[in-house]
Amino acid sequence: MLKLRIGSVLFFVLFIILVLENFYIYSPKKITRKNSVRRVVASANIIPTPTVTPTVIKKAEVTPTPAYYGFCLRVPVLMYHHVEPMAVAKEKGDTLFAVDSGIFEGQMAYLNSAGYTTIPAKQLIEALRNHSGLPGKSVVVTLDDGYSDAYQYAYPIAQRYRIILNLAIPTGLISGERYMNWGQIEEMSRSGIVNFIDHTWSHYSVNRGPLEKIKYEIETAKTQLEQHTGQKIDVFVYPYGSSSPTSINVLEQDGFIGAFSTIPGTYQCDSFILNLHRTRVGNAPLSAYGL
Repeated sequence: MLKLRIGSVLFFVLFIILVLENFYIYSPKKITRKNSVRRVVASANIIPTPTVTPTVIKKAEVTPTPAYYGFCLRVPVLMYHHVEPMAVAKEKGDTLFAVDSGIFEGQMAYLNSAGYTTIPAKQLIEALRNHSGLPGKSVVVTLDDGYSDAYQYAYPIAQRYRIILNLAIPTGLISGERYMNWGQIEEMSRSGIVNFIDHTWSHYSVNRGPLEKIKYEIETAKTQLEQHTGQKIDVFVYPYGSSSPTSINVLEQDGFIGAFSTIPGTYQCDSFILNLHRTRVGNAPLSAYGL
């Protein structure tokens, strides 16, 4: 009899445990939690559609880059090499660096009629050093290497439109084949519209080589140009556009106030006054170069 009662009690307890477990598993609270987890997972798998922001296209504006600092002026410095008829340039193999003389005349006429003021390279440098202004729409016109076509074609055009030219001269090449002679340089120096710039003695790249060679190249050209032109030569143009700490030190020690590279850009700053920027010009209207 006692065994029967104990078995009944155990059976009853087991039954109660089974009922409670079943109730917990299928209770509304448990089902709600399970479904809520499913909804969260489902929503997490939805990839939102990217918001499309309309692109606003504005008129191009030329502004200094963050690399430009100090006192800056927006002055284009135009860079030419050969100026001659393209037929002549083709015969001589100059087409890569040549601007047709007819196109060059059109470019100079445009500067004249559009109200640009051509200035000496030295005037730009002095304005940067003194933190002073320049005439409105100032521009600097440079011709490199002292080729004879600068005298034959560019110089008469400059006279016609009263354009100030800045000629970078490697003095050791003067009077050589295809180069100007000293008589022509002296004539242009008396015109009042041509300024001369040191471009080394042999068109030597001063970004390399020993100190004595760099000094000789810079100082010999400076002395020869001053003797033949009567101008104070304290502006430099780097052959091939490349400088070096050594060449910059020599320029500073020799009293040069500024120098030009071939780095493109129209903003000039006193913070890189010994590496000023220039715009290479080809056979297109000057409006294609931002003027």
